[in-house]
Amino acid sequence: MELLKQKLKTKHYQYLYLQKKLTSREDALLNTDYDNNEYYYQKESKRLDCLNSWIEKINKKYNYA
Repeated sequence: MELLKQKLKTKHYQYLYLQKKLTSREDALLNTDYDNNEYYYQKESKRLDCLNSWIEKINKKYNYA
């Protein structure tokens, strides 16, 4: 039982870590000037949107946050 609690706690912190990393990448994307490389900006933006939707599904399923 103790091992299960530890595993759930670890997964909770992994979720929070991923969420923090995604937020920091979004902030970096917004603060960087991509005038010359619009393709990269659009591609990274779509990627981050996909990852955010994925992490929201995980949160709904396991109720981490």
